[in-house]
Amino acid sequence: MTKTPSLHSDVLIVGGGMAGGLLALLLADQGLAVRVLDGAAEPVWPEGAPALRVSTLNEASYWLLRHTGAWQYLNPQRVQPYRHMQVWDHDGTGEVNFDVTEAGAEALGWLLENDHIVAALYRAGTDRECLDWQCGAQVAAVRRTPEGWRVSAGDGDYSADLVVGADGARSLVREAAGIPGGPRDTGHHALVATIETERPHGGCARQVFLESGPLALLPLFNTAADTEEGTGDGRHCSIVWSGWPGFIEERLTEDDDAFARALNQATAEVLGPARPVSPRRVFPIQERHASSYRAPGLALVGDAAHVIHPLAGQGINLGFLDVGVLAEELARVHQAGLPLADPAALARYERRRRADNLLMQQAMRGFKMLFERREPALRWLRNTGLGMVDKLPPARRLFIEHALGRAGDLPQLARPCQSIMEP
Repeated sequence: MTKTPSLHSDVLIVGGGMAGGLLALLLADQGLAVRVLDGAAEPVWPEGAPALRVSTLNEASYWLLRHTGAWQYLNPQRVQPYRHMQVWDHDGTGEVNFDVTEAGAEALGWLLENDHIVAALYRAGTDRECLDWQCGAQVAAVRRTPEGWRVSAGDGDYSADLVVGADGARSLVREAAGIPGGPRDTGHHALVATIETERPHGGCARQVFLESGPLALLPLFNTAADTEEGTGDGRHCSIVWSGWPGFIEERLTEDDDAFARALNQATAEVLGPARPVSPRRVFPIQERHASSYRAPGLALVGDAAHVIHPLAGQGINLGFLDVGVLAEELARVHQAGLPLADPAALARYERRRRADNLLMQQAMRGFKMLFERREPALRWLRNTGLGMVDKLPPARRLFIEHALGRAGDLPQLARPCQSIMEP
C-alpha cells in the first residue's frame, strides 16, 4: 500500500498494530497525508483454528471500527459476540450476572483475534488514497533534530509534522522522547490457550477469581469441529489464566491431562469437563504508564502510553479511545488551520485520556490485590460487594456502562451514528 512517494507526511505513525491502524484510518479520513511504518509483514486473514491472541472489544471500540468502515471487512464467522457475563469468587458465594437485555445494546462485547482486527484495518486502508501503510518497515532509529523528528526505517529517513508512537509497550518512540514509562511487575504471569468444553458457551464471557489469580473463559466463534459434529454451538473458549509465576509455570509444563484436571477444578466445570486444544503460551504481566503522553511534535497512544492488567480485558479498548480522542483533537486544529503538533491540542488529548487510563490501571491493581487476599474479613467483603453489584440496580447500571465503554469523555466517533446503524 505505497501511495505517497514523499518522505515527509502530515502524520507519521510508528507501529501498525490495532491502535496504529485505527488512527491511520481516522486521520486519513480527515484528508491528512498519513504514513504508517509497520515492522510486521503484511497482514493476512486468519484461517482455521482460532489464534491464541484475542481481544474483547466493547461498544465504544465497535463504533470506532464501524465509523472507519473496518468492521465491514471482518469475517462474521470469526466474530463472536457475547451477550451475557458471569463473574464469581471461587472461594465464596459472591457472583454477578449480566444480560444484554438490561444493557439496551446489541451485545455486551465482541471477541476477535488480534490478527483479524489488524487485517480488517489494513484492508480498509487500501481505500484511502492519502494513506501509505508500509509493512516490513522495521524502525531502526527515532531522533529529534532542529527541524523536527526523523525516523529511520529500511532505506528511508522519514519526517512528519506529527509523529505518533503506537509501537507497543517497549516503545522506541517513547524512549527516544525521553518519557519514562515503567515497567512495574504485577507479580503475575498469564497463560493463554484455547479449550474445548462439553457444553456450549452460550455467548457468555466468564471470569472466576481464584486464590492464584483470575481465570477468564472467553467465548470463541464456531469452529470446524462444531460444524462437523452438527452442534452449531460454540464449545471453544479462549482462556487467560493469570497467576503467580511458579503456579503458571506449573500449568505450562504439565501434560494435557493434568492441565485439564487443574482447569476443571478451577472452573468447577461450569461448562462441563474441558480440555486444551491448542498449545499454551505464557507471558509476564507488567504495568506501564508513561509520565506524559506527549512531547513537542510527538504523541503516544495505546500500549506505548499505558499497559494494564488484562483481568478486565480493557487494554485495547483504552488504546482505541486514545486514538479516537487524538484524532478528534487533531481534526479541530486541522480545521482551524493550526499546526497538527499544536501544543494546546496535544495537551487536551493528554488531559482527556491520561486520568481515565490511570484510574482504570489503579482499579485493576486494586481488584487483583483484593481477590488474592485470603483473610476472612476480605473474603466477606469481596462476596458482599459482588452480591451488592448483582442486586442493586444503580450498581448494576454503573458496572454495565463501564463494561460497554459508555462512561467517561468519549470521542464522537465512539458513539452510535444513526446513519450507519443496523436496520
